[in-house]
Amino acid sequence: MANTRSLLTGIALGVGATLAARDVLPLLAPLARPALKQGIKAALLSYERGREMAALLVETLSDIAAEVQVELQTQGAGDPTTVNVRIES
Repeated sequence: MANTRSLLTGIALGVGATLAARDVLPLLAPLARPALKQGIKAALLSYERGREMAALLVETLSDIAAEVQVELQTQGAGDPTTVNVRIES
């Protein structure tokens, strides 16, 4: 009996929400477009900023790798399997 009552309550709420949405959605549509545009604009700006940061990271890592290669080539007289590491502060 309780399950039937819950089911009927759920159906009634669903029908009521559908009827209310039919009247409310046209009123909200003009507000939804600017909000959607703002959301897309924010996403595109974030994406572009992320691309810039990734490019900067790749450039920095490339510079560091080039510096390490030069250091390894200048150390060439030693054993190639041994790397001397200096930590500068």
